[in-house]
Amino acid sequence: MSPGGGLNEHERSLYSRQIRLPGVGESGQLRLKAAKVLIVGAGGLGSPAALYLAAAGVGTIGVADPDKVELTNLHRQILHGFDTLGLPKTVSAAEALSELNPGLILPLHPDGLTAGNAMDLVPRYDLVLDGADNFATRFLASDAAVLAGRPLVHGSVLRSEGQVISLVPGAGCYRCLYPVMPDASQVPTCSEAGVLGAVCGIVGSWMASEAVSLLLGARKASRVLQIDAERGLCRPLALQRDDRCPCCGNTPSIRSISPETYRPVCASPPSSMPDHPLEISVKEAAAALAAPTPPVLIDVREPDEHAICRIPGARLIPMGQVPARLAEIPRDAVVLVHCHHGGRSLRVTQFLRAKGFASVSNVKGGIDAWSREIDAAVPRY
Repeated sequence: MSPGGGLNEHERSLYSRQIRLPGVGESGQLRLKAAKVLIVGAGGLGSPAALYLAAAGVGTIGVADPDKVELTNLHRQILHGFDTLGLPKTVSAAEALSELNPGLILPLHPDGLTAGNAMDLVPRYDLVLDGADNFATRFLASDAAVLAGRPLVHGSVLRSEGQVISLVPGAGCYRCLYPVMPDASQVPTCSEAGVLGAVCGIVGSWMASEAVSLLLGARKASRVLQIDAERGLCRPLALQRDDRCPCCGNTPSIRSISPETYRPVCASPPSSMPDHPLEISVKEAAAALAAPTPPVLIDVREPDEHAICRIPGARLIPMGQVPARLAEIPRDAVVLVHCHHGGRSLRVTQFLRAKGFASVSNVKGGIDAWSREIDAAVPRY
């Protein structure tokens, strides 16, 4: 089952259900067989994505990950098992993927994706799938994909929510959403915030689906999928190229990969009472809103959610409309952002900080926590 040549009878039988799909057919299956995908991070997102890409008949899957398999990985990183504890994740991934598709070509990159090897690795592949768990690698993968003219699928999870970003060359990049790499305090890690393994499966599977669409030429525009597993919802949001983007804009300043650009930015030691922390509790938010000069409260839920319940005085700007309505958010005032449980609003808070809004904080737990802890008259849903 080499990636070259036509399909043999075994392959026609193996992929028969997929070949029947409109937009695939035998020609599409041959495109997948010839395709080369680089998976950055063989963890919670890279695991399901790699399995489904291998099962779909992608001919070459490169795996870039510098880590070894640990016990705490296993509840969500389904490429690995107890028998591979302590092994490099690249080796463990290769064993699992070879069992699923013995003809799969599996280049392994145990150093991971680095500033030193990115422009050697990325151009070898037709698509990059980024499941990295840190901002430095996410920005590196995106920048290298832009410079190499390759499509990229990015995924991330936080608690019970996830995000999938599909990036078509010339139609936006990760920096169009987040122009500047934030420091380590911007987002809680999985070990700090927790993550449900099945959410990784949902997001990783969707990443594989988006990758297949891009490889088959079916995805023509960049987009963001916002996934709320707890509510069973997925919202597609259009992503437009930012003309001022430092990587893919009209006058880009990033024209090569410089190691200094991608060194992880460590958070400075927090003060005892930071002026504008990334997240505040609903009790802190209630106290601030009751002050003589209250902050601006932005509700980034959807109109149907807002119709069910709301916090008095909040301005409704649904998450998907935030980029187009930045002028409505004051830069000279303290801003609080809330949603249902705090996942969407945390992403909006990150986005606003990346766009220069320094005095913005997320309301942890969202309106659901507000109802439970502040005002029981606010309906829960």
